[in-house]
Amino acid sequence: MKMISINRLREAIIDMRYLLSRGYTRKSASIFIANRYGLSKDERAILYRAVYDEETVKKHKEKLVSPSFVKGRVLAIDGFNVLITVESGLKGKVLVECDDGFIRDVSAVFGKYVISDYTFKAIDLILNFISDFNPQKVLFFFDSPVSRSGELASNVRSYLKRYGINGDARAVKKSDIAVLTHGEVVATSDCVIIERATKVLDLAGNIIRRYFSNLILKI
Repeated sequence: MKMISINRLREAIIDMRYLLSRGYTRKSASIFIANRYGLSKDERAILYRAVYDEETVKKHKEKLVSPSFVKGRVLAIDGFNVLITVESGLKGKVLVECDDGFIRDVSAVFGKYVISDYTFKAIDLILNFISDFNPQKVLFFFDSPVSRSGELASNVRSYLKRYGINGDARAVKKSDIAVLTHGEVVATSDCVIIERATKVLDLAGNIIRRYFSNLILKI
């Protein structure tokens, strides 16, 4: 990530919160403010992904649960969302603590995802973390339109067996629908899924806070 101008970004964030509170759409508000302040690509990504109006913040935080809440429950994981965020921590990238309490990456690599050594290190971290909290079942869902998602699901299934965790991993057409349908608790930081879920665990965020807290940018 290129150098971020914190003062300029914080001024932009104040304006963004105001426009969102006045009913402007996220897209239109972020474009207007980013252009006004001459924000970089990374700063624009932070503005778009991290800033929320007070009502949305309240709704999201009401759904947010602690890791201990998953004990004895079915945990459905938004695979690419969680994996990419944890990988960002492993790569030393900046992660943002957003207005709604979730940790999000700003790398925007979803459509170009490539399986690498970081993939397996991230899977290891995720399952090691989950194993501390004894969910009844763990289900990973990966979007099948993304290249090699089936292979990735197969790798996760192998790791689940290695850790002795009851669960499965699948490549599905729409992971958002799958996690909402199958999970008592949903692990994601995707705001679209959060809006529709009942209970949400910021799984990647908890892992980042445990292992990579020095990378967190607080806005």
